[in-house]
Amino acid sequence: MITIGISERKPRVRRGWVGLCLIATVAASAAGCDQGGERHEHKFVEASPVDRGLSAVELDSMRSMKLTHRVSRDEFWDSRGGVIANDRVEVWYQHNRTGVIEAMAVLKFMDQAADSTGKTFGRIPSGRLVVVCAPSLESFRRKTGRDWWHYSLIKGDTMNIQTPLTLYSRGLLQVAARREYYTWAIGKLTGGKSPHWLLAGLASHFADERPILVGQRGEYAAQPLRMDIKEIEKELKHDDDRLPVRRAMYNAYLMVDHLVEKRGMPAVAAFALACGEESNTDAAAKRAFGASYDAILNEARAWSEPPAAPVAPAP
Repeated sequence: MITIGISERKPRVRRGWVGLCLIATVAASAAGCDQGGERHEHKFVEASPVDRGLSAVELDSMRSMKLTHRVSRDEFWDSRGGVIANDRVEVWYQHNRTGVIEAMAVLKFMDQAADSTGKTFGRIPSGRLVVVCAPSLESFRRKTGRDWWHYSLIKGDTMNIQTPLTLYSRGLLQVAARREYYTWAIGKLTGGKSPHWLLAGLASHFADERPILVGQRGEYAAQPLRMDIKEIEKELKHDDDRLPVRRAMYNAYLMVDHLVEKRGMPAVAAFALACGEESNTDAAAKRAFGASYDAILNEARAWSEPPAAPVAPAP
C-alpha cells in the first residue's frame, strides 16, 4: 500500500482528462473499505498504463478542495486505485478507469449536501457514507442490477454510484451526487419510516432536480402528470420501471415543493423527523403540523399543473 497526500503524490490520469479538472467537478470507484468494524473488499482489475501527471492548475484545485472539505484520508494503491475521505464521506475509485479528480468531485458535492442536511435537520447521520464508484456502466449493471437511468444503489451505509464521468457528461453529476446523499441521509434520519413521496421529494428539492424532472416529462407527455398517491408510493417503492418512476418522482417533487411553500421547510423537516420517531404518519403529521396525515396529503397534492414540457430527450 502507498499512503500519500494530494500535495505530495504525483497523481496520474488516463488520456482524455486534459482540462477537465479546471472546473473541478468529477469523481470515482473502489478498493476495500472499513465500515463499522467490518472489512468490505472490492475487487479490482489491473490498472492500465497512464499517460501523464496532473497539471499545476489541477494540483492547485485538488489541494484547495482537500482543505475546504477537510480530507483526512488519501490512500492509493499503484495497481488498484484509491480512496479519498473526510469524516462524512468516503469515496473509492479504480485507477485504470477513474481517478482522484473524479473522487474529489463526488466527495465535494456530497459534503456540501451534508452541510445542507445539518442546517435543515439539525444533525446529519452518525458514521460515514461509503461511496463505491463504478468504473463503467456494465460494471454498475452487474454490481447493482440497475440500468443507466438509476444514479445509484444504496444499501445500509454503502452506495454504489454510476461512473462519475458518465454522469458528468450527461450534465447530472452535481445533482446526482447531492440527491443520492440526501436520499441516504434523510432515510437514515427518519429510520426508513418516511413515506416514499416525502423522501424522494425532499431529496429532489434539496438537489435542485426540478429542471431534470421537467425535461423528463416529455417522455411521458401523453399521460396525465398527476398520479394517485397509492400509485406514487408503489412506483417509488419498487423503482423498476423508468417512465412510471420518473412520473412518480415529479409528483413527489411537486408535493414537497408545494408543502414547503405553504408550511415552510422547518415544519416539513420536522414532519420527516417525526415520521422516524412517532408510531405512524398520522401522529407525525399532527406533531409537525397540527393536522392529520390525510389533510397534509391533500394539501401537498393541491399543486397547480406546471406548463407542458417540450418533448425532447431527457438525461
